[in-house]
Amino acid sequence: MNELSFMDQLIVRKITDIVLANLGEENFGVNELAIAAAMSRSSLNRKIKSALKKSSSQFIRELRLQKAMEMLQSGVATASEISYKVGFNSPTYFNSCFHQYYGFPPGEVRKRDWSETGITDNELNEYSDSNVPVNSEENKHENSFFGARNRNFIIFSAVILTFLSLTFFWYFLFVRNATMSDIPRLKDPEKSIVVLPFKNLSDNPENQYFADGVMEDILNQLFKIKSLQVISRTTGDLFQTGSLSAPEISHKLGVNFILEGSVQQHDNMVRIIVQLIDARRDRHIWSEKYDREMADIFLIQSSIAKQIADNLETILSTEEIEKIDIVPTRIPEAYNFYLKGRFNLITLSKEGVKKCISNYEMAIAADPKYALAYLGLAEAYYVQSWWGWLNCNEGYSNAKQYARTALELDNKLSEAHAILGAVLCWKEWDWKGAQNEFNRALQLSPNSARVHQYYSEYLDLMGNNMAARSHIELALKLDPVSASSYFLSAQYYYHEGKFDLALENFRKAAQLNSDPLLTKWWIFNICYWKNEGLKAVENLVEIIKLKPSESDYSVPVKKAYEVDGFNGLLKCLILLETQKPLPDSLLLARWNAMLGKKREALKWLNLAFESHLPALPKVNNDPDFEILHNQSRFKEIITRMGLSDTYNSKITVTRNPG
Repeated sequence: MNELSFMDQLIVRKITDIVLANLGEENFGVNELAIAAAMSRSSLNRKIKSALKKSSSQFIRELRLQKAMEMLQSGVATASEISYKVGFNSPTYFNSCFHQYYGFPPGEVRKRDWSETGITDNELNEYSDSNVPVNSEENKHENSFFGARNRNFIIFSAVILTFLSLTFFWYFLFVRNATMSDIPRLKDPEKSIVVLPFKNLSDNPENQYFADGVMEDILNQLFKIKSLQVISRTTGDLFQTGSLSAPEISHKLGVNFILEGSVQQHDNMVRIIVQLIDARRDRHIWSEKYDREMADIFLIQSSIAKQIADNLETILSTEEIEKIDIVPTRIPEAYNFYLKGRFNLITLSKEGVKKCISNYEMAIAADPKYALAYLGLAEAYYVQSWWGWLNCNEGYSNAKQYARTALELDNKLSEAHAILGAVLCWKEWDWKGAQNEFNRALQLSPNSARVHQYYSEYLDLMGNNMAARSHIELALKLDPVSASSYFLSAQYYYHEGKFDLALENFRKAAQLNSDPLLTKWWIFNICYWKNEGLKAVENLVEIIKLKPSESDYSVPVKKAYEVDGFNGLLKCLILLETQKPLPDSLLLARWNAMLGKKREALKWLNLAFESHLPALPKVNNDPDFEILHNQSRFKEIITRMGLSDTYNSKITVTRNPG
């Protein structure tokens, strides 16, 4: 392995210090590290990959486990306590990761004789802390990277062995076990394809956003071809390292074809090279090199989509050809700003979404008739509202306005129809209007995982459990590593009373980086229905540790359970929530309904209705509120929301006996 340059050492030390400073923050991931290091996510990934031959997420996780080992050896706390100190969301998950990494559970650390390893504490600290040379005169020669060769030879030999073992561990735990083994394979893969991330061959590594954008535009062109089954970008990104062969990717995803490519941009010229591979037989079918001016970028993308269809013996309809041939903008500057916006939006971080709004606004300033830029703004404001980063009224209103503007310029934008349908669903409770928009979105883009996901949520509100299940399963086939789709799938199982399946899907969502706090609240609800009080208590304790700022919940929950069982827990939560300046009326309605307090539950439901809470319609298909179904006031709320036609589609869920 090549020795690290001095600059690489400084970069490694800098990002190591940042991770260690945020060690206990579970949600501190790659996006947060990039922001703290004043780097783009792609630049951070490239630098870590170049210097350490590993991914950014792998780098963060290994540091957490190394610090956990140090704490365990020093006996500063129990394994359970240390799991939270190093940023793991649960002791069980920490134990699993630790065992996979070191070959034994954390409980055995104190029992082992570390003197047998022949490695001193100083050597361990020197590696795990990523020390770099200092500039003091007395240490200049000793700490020089090119001095003390014998010491460095030993250290770097150890590093090589560590990297090999960690790469093996990462692949089996996080790629093979956590995601690949759970990927739903396509049932009819004959004309199925995955587009792998394009390589950026430009002189400037910061141009990765452009390569990503070109790749995604080609992917979107393929989405428009109804007879193709196209795997989403999220899943395709898993295979960008090239560690798996084409047949292995084919087996993992259940796809038959792979598209690879590279992009090189210089001034107003662009070179795009693509190759289509028969993944089952690992052979090339077609390849092409395009050297064109930037003004021809959309012509290249449509040509690639048509060539793929032709090689897969797919006959395109006139409507499909028209959609593929659309030129979104003829102004390269506008397209460039648009790609930067999409690059920032895909991070789904608060800071990234803010940046993307500015990028899209600059794209519109360059080309006021650029429909996709308006769609980008609609997505950004919808995401801000959904995650609570912006007032719902403002965010959803802006999303609706920009989606409509996008459709006025191009009424065949599938995701603009989907976002408009989502706003009509959650903000305006216009069920017929939402249905029409979702239907149109599916007609235009039947292979969009996001459209199927949005539509499944609507169907769930309507109490159509079977149809909701069908569409979320299709979304997962098209995007097998979507945390949000697994999360929705878990909710739908919960609504059907299939709590074991719900728990399994919530855990899959957690592995794929869903909101751990929200996930644990749902698991608490599952414990209620399964009458597993001790597990519910354990879950509440974990919730408190995940969000220590939520001091209202730092209560003796174990005592509450000992005094009055599950009822004690619910009463305690209700009391604490009602003492807040702005209590969550929907949450209080849920807990009172679970307690059997119908009058109190209906009072809080009515307040939720008056506040027009977007999530209120979910009570129509939620077993937690089943005790209220025969209450006239509950029926009245359902009717006022316009859901009376779906009212009789309920199922009966029975709680396990105590």
